[in-house]
Amino acid sequence: MINYVNLCYKFFGNTSKSIRGYFLDIREDLQKANINYTLDEYISTSLFTTAVTFVIECILMAFIFGILLHNIFSSIFLSLTLSLSISGVLIFLFFSYPSTVANSCGSNIKKILPFTVSYMATVASARLPPITIFRTLSKFKEYGELAKEAENIVRSVDVFGMTFSAAIKKQAKTTPSQEFKDILWGINTVISSGGDLSTFLKQKSDGLMNDYKRRIRKYSQDLSLYVEIYLTLIITGSIFFIVLSSVIASISTDLGTIVLQSFVVFILLPLVSIGFIVILKSMSPIE
Repeated sequence: MINYVNLCYKFFGNTSKSIRGYFLDIREDLQKANINYTLDEYISTSLFTTAVTFVIECILMAFIFGILLHNIFSSIFLSLTLSLSISGVLIFLFFSYPSTVANSCGSNIKKILPFTVSYMATVASARLPPITIFRTLSKFKEYGELAKEAENIVRSVDVFGMTFSAAIKKQAKTTPSQEFKDILWGINTVISSGGDLSTFLKQKSDGLMNDYKRRIRKYSQDLSLYVEIYLTLIITGSIFFIVLSSVIASISTDLGTIVLQSFVVFILLPLVSIGFIVILKSMSPIE
């Protein structure tokens, strides 16, 4: 039974091969984001999905505008225009998605990396084979993306028969985290030169932990600033608006003031509060 990706490739495989040269950077992002599609498969899927969506949009919108406007030419023009716009946004989302996921993975790795490297240093101090560090790390799903990175290294060694050095180099080229990439290259250098891996990881752990503490302090300062902005502009401003509008409403019979107050209290204020929470959550250095 043919699956969706194969169906997309069947229709747009040749097209994707002819234009793949313009999207080579996406292949790197696909690897970093652990999206298990080849570049040709991903381009084919994007084009096929966008094409099908465009056709469906055109038919539905032409039907809807035809009922509303009673003018076939205007309906076709509007449906084509809106469908092209939506398809353009869709194709943009398709080609920006791998980069977005890769950046998100890199951010998640950065948050957990200080504790992971500290754990790796502890395991390395037992003088176990280096692959054992990553084999053990891959079993702890609490480490999130780093557990997946370790699992990839273990798979390269156990399944594909690569040497540990080759597996480390391969993963260093595809990891979305610059910090973890530096650690992988450092591990490879230490092992190749016969150095002390435990000492290297301990030094890296201390440096990452100091950086983590610095980011916590900075986040604490930024959080205080954002809380002051929220209380001053949003809460105080909303209270001032409601009081002022209530005074105006007392000398006016216009119901628009009550509607506007309801909009501010029940819609605008919750939306702004949610926006602040999302911003603070995205800025947090804590997993």
